[in-house]
Amino acid sequence: MKLIRPFLILIIVTGVFSCKEKPLTKIAKLQTLIDSIYKAHPNGVGFILHVEAPDQNISWGSAVGYSNRQTKETLNKEQPGQIASITKTFVSATIFRLIENGDLNMYEPIRTLVPEKTRVLMIENGYDLDSITVAHLLSHRGGFPSMVTKKWREILKQNLQYTWTRDEQIKDALSMNERLKIGDFEYSDLNYSLLSEIIEEKTETSFFLAMRNLLKFDEIGLNNTWFYSLEPDPKGIEERFHQYKESRNWVSTFDESPTWGLFGAAGLVSTTEDLAIFSQALTTGNIFNNPETLSLMLSDLKGLDNTFEDIGYDMEFSMRMGIDLIKGQDFEIYGFNGYWGGYMYHFPELNASFGLYQLNADEEIDIVKLFLDIKNIIE
Repeated sequence: MKLIRPFLILIIVTGVFSCKEKPLTKIAKLQTLIDSIYKAHPNGVGFILHVEAPDQNISWGSAVGYSNRQTKETLNKEQPGQIASITKTFVSATIFRLIENGDLNMYEPIRTLVPEKTRVLMIENGYDLDSITVAHLLSHRGGFPSMVTKKWREILKQNLQYTWTRDEQIKDALSMNERLKIGDFEYSDLNYSLLSEIIEEKTETSFFLAMRNLLKFDEIGLNNTWFYSLEPDPKGIEERFHQYKESRNWVSTFDESPTWGLFGAAGLVSTTEDLAIFSQALTTGNIFNNPETLSLMLSDLKGLDNTFEDIGYDMEFSMRMGIDLIKGQDFEIYGFNGYWGGYMYHFPELNASFGLYQLNADEEIDIVKLFLDIKNIIE
């Protein structure tokens, strides 16, 4: 299961928070918070935090550190990065817009929803398309193995810039002959690659264009979010910062082809400001027409119990349909995080959202404590 990892470092925020504090004071505390993170974690290379809290009159962002660990270029808060698996929240929301519009049913079998070439492949490899539903794909319960295959590992060793196609990735994963029990949780990007095909079948257009339309990118002001290599860069956008995996000998997003996971499971590039804006729009009724749609997205799969996992600080975590549900003693948090160190989360009780990047995704910070620090500052 994809988890928010509890880490060891303590982030210290000084001061007593008064309900009479003005937004400027809260902003100063947020700046102190991100400065303290970087001071404690210079190996994190850089951090960007953006907070949208309209009830507190806060729309603020800041960056610390470097955009490139080799050249030491200063990191700019306007720079975009790869959001990786946070893309799944966008894909899930697109599917739920189709459900909301009556074009899909959440518990509809996928037999007639996937394109013919995929249907044939799945049947040839023993998948029961009458038993796998849209909800199974959304919740990673479709019975599919990981897309990290033998072929993927071999190619990764030989050519980081290898250009993958969606058809190739789906065929490679399905041919592994590792069918799992439908309904059992197994995190697999294949579920979301299939959902991107379903979006195209239903809308008769590219999944990324359908997403842009159904999620109302222009209407909500999502001006700096796009599928890198599938769409042109936005006019005037800052250069992407480098994102690193220290555990892989500091490989960066500039070293590796964006085509791995590009087709639904990952692929979007965005700024922290856009992530916070999208999180606000998704959770406050500016994307879904029916408030119950978000409840469905955050729900358990019918007939199955989504178990919660303890993540410390009297909080527990459960992955739902393209979105995480985190519960504290008297509050909840919704959102998702990604392989390359991106985070997008919303505090419904505070009507507030944040986007965060840590440029070395492997640097261990106490992310759960950070969530609580942000919450305590803005409430």
